[in-house]
Amino acid sequence: MKGLKGKFLFRLMVSICVILFLFPMAFGCGAKTKEKISRPGKYEGYSTEGYADYFTTSQYVTMRDGVKIAVDIHRPVTEEGKKLPAILIMTPYHRASVENGKVKDLVNAPNSPFRTVISYGYVMVVADVRGCGASFGTRYTIFGPEEVRDGSDLIDWIVQQPWCDGNVGMAGPSYLGIIQFLNAANKNPHLKCILPIYATLDLYSFVQPGGIFNNGFVDIYSMGQKILDSNEDMPAAGIHPSKPVDEDKDGSMLRAATAEHANNYNMSSIAQQGRYRDDSIVSQGHTITYALSSPSTYLKQIEESGVAIYNFGGWFDCYSRDTLSYQATLSNKSKTLIGPYDHTEKFDDIAIEAVRFFDKYLKGIDNGIDSEPPIYYYVMGKNEWRFANQWPLPEQVPTPYYFGPGNTLTLNRPSGSGASDTYTVDYTTQSASNTRWKAMAGIASSYPDRASEDKKCLTYTTPPLESELEVTGHPVLHLFVSSTATDGDFFAYLEDVDEKGHVKYITEGMLRASNRKLSSRPWKPDLPFASCNRSDAANLVPGQVVELVFDLLPTSYAFLKGHQLRITLAGADKGNFTTPVISPPPTWKVFRDGVYASYIELPVIP
Repeated sequence: MKGLKGKFLFRLMVSICVILFLFPMAFGCGAKTKEKISRPGKYEGYSTEGYADYFTTSQYVTMRDGVKIAVDIHRPVTEEGKKLPAILIMTPYHRASVENGKVKDLVNAPNSPFRTVISYGYVMVVADVRGCGASFGTRYTIFGPEEVRDGSDLIDWIVQQPWCDGNVGMAGPSYLGIIQFLNAANKNPHLKCILPIYATLDLYSFVQPGGIFNNGFVDIYSMGQKILDSNEDMPAAGIHPSKPVDEDKDGSMLRAATAEHANNYNMSSIAQQGRYRDDSIVSQGHTITYALSSPSTYLKQIEESGVAIYNFGGWFDCYSRDTLSYQATLSNKSKTLIGPYDHTEKFDDIAIEAVRFFDKYLKGIDNGIDSEPPIYYYVMGKNEWRFANQWPLPEQVPTPYYFGPGNTLTLNRPSGSGASDTYTVDYTTQSASNTRWKAMAGIASSYPDRASEDKKCLTYTTPPLESELEVTGHPVLHLFVSSTATDGDFFAYLEDVDEKGHVKYITEGMLRASNRKLSSRPWKPDLPFASCNRSDAANLVPGQVVELVFDLLPTSYAFLKGHQLRITLAGADKGNFTTPVISPPPTWKVFRDGVYASYIELPVIP
């Protein structure tokens, strides 16, 4: 592999292995004690690691339409006839692979979290989704109806096994988390709880946030998934073939399954065809839409399922808004933990939380996890964890910071008329090389000092703060602007400038101007919502002032005394999002007067 894509692919493959085999790295549960403790990250005295050994078998399970799904069953060694709860994991990234004749799976990896889950008396069932790994079938879309339906068929099969007590949960990050919500919508009565980690609510808002194509992620992911599905052996990239099931002694079944994968859809191609939320795309004779594959379409069914939910998120994850929207919208018994993580990171003691959660909802152990406030969040800058009973926080004070003269950001609303700043779009600017968006493909995010990058952008900065300023919630930008072009992409970054001038990225939002029409947001909380429907699209009239309103991804961050708060505007994010290049580049006028007062509304915590 050569060039930038080769490097990204290598990182993607390595990170997929980390997510699947090592994530979240540590499920250690501390020393044994008779004292009962149950709180986030601490769990003692309610259950023990009583199962020292386990064994693994694998087989095909036939779905209702005849497709054979490969599963690994990891069972603790118990007395004969012992029935235990089961945890189902569905993955497109190989349930197990073979490297130099040795099997690598979710349980036998060093420091495996799933090994510890098993030791507490749970059976782990890991399945390759149809069209992936050693499973048969062909995929014509992501999270297709047949794939989701397979989850219910697998659960039905699990509860019929002599080792299962009839109670099933689900777990896993990213894709493995999203499919849990979709499985909940199946309303299988044996699925009692789910533990998703980094799961989207609305697929369109990730692939096309604000109507801008997220090519930085999609292209890398699409390329990596194609190689995984082909079961190639690429040691240099950390990719190895899927493990055959036990009955497949000569590998012929794996070869036959892999041949069916050759017709799988290409995610990048399909995503680029669906520019608008309501676009329909034909894939292998099937009509698909973003709604078809989005958990947001099935919220009523998820509520009706009654499954308990423990949802994990990160402030630097692309699904941070979705994580909190699930909590605010669903009536299920739900908990949310959100900390200073991107898609490749984790809560240090997530293992403890998994055991606490499963003990409560699969074994009925009254450990108090359901009595805690439902939200546990981390305040960056203060570096402290807090509980909350609802989201958004009821104590937040929406506070407008206005764009002022001299590129200032001020609490004083401007007066007069005609004041504006001129900016010519620079297509070379980018938020970073390794962003929160690429972290979704396994490339850890890294935002260096943005001071030099901000010089390519239009910035508005407060004076040094006289006291600490905590922002916890959803910032919302109101931008009054005109352009010389008929459309444009608008990116906004919230940043922290320290006393030495170092500029730290905090969060961001974006909108394509032609998608500026707002609709009622279908989910809580109440935030600006651009429908991004084709029927609502409207080009700009050059020179005409419009208001662009969009939210930035939520955060919880304390700006320290002496620091400065900055809003930075850009017209592109090179290498991360696809913005059409216009020659010559368009020029904006950003207005900041009494008639058109541009501002950022911050959720300030007194």
